[in-house]
This record gives sequence, C-alpha cells and structure tokens, in this order.
Amino acid sequence: MSFALLWPVALLAQPGAASNEEVPKQKAIALFYNNINDNAGLYNGSEYIMYDQRIKGTPYFLDGSQQPGDVYYNGTLYPNVTLIYETTTESVVVREFGQGIFISLVNEKVNYFNLLGHTFVHLRPDSSNKIITNGFYDRLYNGPTAVYAKRQKTVYEDPRTFEKSFVESNHYYLNKDKVFYEVDGKNSVLSVFKSKKKDILKYIRQNDISYKKDPETAIVKMAEYYDKLTH
Repeated sequence: MSFALLWPVALLAQPGAASNEEVPKQKAIALFYNNINDNAGLYNGSEYIMYDQRIKGTPYFLDGSQQPGDVYYNGTLYPNVTLIYETTTESVVVREFGQGIFISLVNEKVNYFNLLGHTFVHLRPDSSNKIITNGFYDRLYNGPTAVYAKRQKTVYEDPRTFEKSFVESNHYYLNKDKVFYEVDGKNSVLSVFKSKKKDILKYIRQNDISYKKDPETAIVKMAEYYDKLTH
C-alpha cells in the first residue's frame, strides 16, 4: 500500500460553504499542515508492516527504538526526523505525522541518513563491481581510504523448537583508489595495504589493536594509519 499527502487537498477542494461538520475538519487539516511544515516530502512511500513480535530479538539497527536522525531524501535534507532502520529488508522507516502508520521510504530516493551516531550511505555500484551490491552501508571512516560495514539481519528458525529469531551479521569493506575490497580478517586488510604492511603491523602491535576483539576499530585504525603514511 502506498501513501502520499493527497487527502487534505481532496478535502479542501470540496465545493460549497463549510457546514458545521466541515469547520473542525478544516481546522484539523490546517493543524496537519502547520505541524508537518517542511517535512511533507517525507510522508510518502509504502506502509511498513511490523514483524511478528513472537520472533526473538529485533530486526532493527541497534535496539530498534525510534530516534531522531537526518535523512537526505529525494534531493532534500530533512534534519531531526524520527527514524528507525530495519536491516532485514534495508527499510528506512518514518512515522506518518498524527497517524499510527509507519512508512517505508523509497530506497532509491534515499542518498544517506544519520542515526545514532552512524552515517548510512546509499552505494550504487556499476555492473562491473562484483564486491558490493546496491544498498545502505554504515560508513565507519571517510578518508582517502573509506571503510564501510554492511549491517544485516536474517530470520532463523530452530529446526527442533521451530522458534524464530533474528540473527545479525556484519560484513566489512574498504574503498581504496576507487576500488572496493571485502575484508574478513587482519590479513585481508593488510593485503589491501600491502605497500605499508610492515609499518601497519608495527603500529597495531605497539597500540594493542586487536582485530579479533574489535574488528571495526581495528579496520578503521589501520585505514587511518595507512592514509597518514601515504597522504
């Protein structure tokens, strides 16, 4: 089901003098427009249906609570908008003003959004890129070399109990010299930075940086140091 801001226009266009019933209706419409202000362009898209609450866990980024964020949508930046991000289907979700309806924004119109201190960017690789797919990536570092994480959750059903739960996975990518690389360990990161491998190994040892303990921090620190050495 799709939604757009069409119903107030239709109501206001009804001919004839306002009846006693029309007056409060028109006041409600005026209140609607006064409150949505410049966010009107957000309130369109498909209705978002929540998952069955019997599934354990959450399909959303972090704890799934609605939080203020910024979204660049259809060529316009909308600051301080209440958002949730559902990582199972990559849905950026807003709540329609004054309604109990959640709306999933059109992904192709979302360039990026900021939520809970993270910036998710919409990467659109060309057909020659076999490493990443079209979608949203959490940008962890944005230097000459960039680091991205793909946040994904899937529904797992226990074959014995038939209980369902959300299972999280994260995949990490480097963008170096406009080429993407997927990395899944310290050695794969070092292979991308092979020209400075010895320097980076020395750096992570001296600073007690462990990929196993904290892969995201390790990848970012290694990329930052590589950029420091080469730029």
